[in-house]
Parts: sequence; C-alpha cells; structure tokens
Amino acid sequence: MRFVGWIVAAALTVPAAPGAAEVWQYGQSDCNQLWFMRNLIMDRAGYCFGTNLGKSLYDNGDCTGKQVHLSGDESRQVKKIKALETRIGCKVNTGGTSLDVPMKSNLLRLRDMPLPADGGWGCLGWAGRAAPIHDGYSSGRRVIGSIDPGDNVFFGFLGEGGWSPVIVAKGGNGGKEILGWIDASLDPVCTSEAG
Repeated sequence: MRFVGWIVAAALTVPAAPGAAEVWQYGQSDCNQLWFMRNLIMDRAGYCFGTNLGKSLYDNGDCTGKQVHLSGDESRQVKKIKALETRIGCKVNTGGTSLDVPMKSNLLRLRDMPLPADGGWGCLGWAGRAAPIHDGYSSGRRVIGSIDPGDNVFFGFLGEGGWSPVIVAKGGNGGKEILGWIDASLDPVCTSEAG
C-alpha cells in the first residue's frame, strides 16, 4: 500500500479522470501492512501472541488467550485481509522482531482497517465543503479530522457500507497525512485530479 510513494506519484501524474486508475503491483510493504492490520484487530480483541514479531509489536500484558471473540465487523475484516494476503502471496517473517509498516501511527488510530484497491486516484486541491474524517465505518465511529479546502485527498481503497477510506494530505503534498473514512456519498470537488 505504498501510501507515501503513491501520493508523490499522484501529484506528478498528468491529471486524469477517476475511472483511469493507476495500477500497481502489491509488494512486501503491502504485506507488512496487511499483516499488521489483521493482527491489530486480534490484539484489540485480547489475542495472546506467541511469535517473536507479534510479541514485539503488540502488548501481551492485557491478552486473554488464543481464542478471542471478534465482533461481526471485526471477523469480516480479518477474513477479507487474510483473503487478500493469500491472493497476493504474502509472506511475513514472524521470527523477526521488527516490521516496516507504512502509516503505522495512522492505522493505530483506526477502528476499521482499510483494504487497498489495486489502483486509485487523487483529488488535488480539495475545493468542496469541509467534511469529517472518521476512524471507521462501523457503529461507534469517531471523528478524527477533516478534509478542508486545499487538502489533497487520495482514494486507493475498497469502500465498505457506504464509507470510503482515504488519505488526506493537509494543505496539499508535504502536509500532515490522515488516514480515515469519509461518507461515500460525498461528492469530491477538486482543483485537479491525478491517477
């Protein structure tokens, strides 16, 4: 999910219609991120990690066991992530003690994990009304930021339940990045488009 690289690439691309999505191949950073997201859901449910990697990335101090209860939304997310990991042939070295995870701090803020699409587009220079960014699509979601005029908004994820995951670069490229969910009925109004 080459978030940062994709943002830079989108900014340098000749503007194109959203239907003409840029396509990339999934790589190891995508696999690392998928593994991290899936196991973050498990950690929050109380899973006790046994691998070196799991123990180094998640706190087993509050774990409850290997059999944990997932809500319906969490269970669907884990299944979708596993299916994508299988489809793209992910292999993560769980014997290690570190993992390069793009946008890790943003992922830790989310309640619902975004699955990458194999392509995307960017709304460069948001010209629409301000709109809230949420930490997920499921009930109990919270506002974690906003899209404001001048922000760059990147769409490269699979939507869920009337919500779209986005990356927002505050004030344009180089600004603070926020990963979150927006109402899919929001009509993007852009100064220009890329991707």
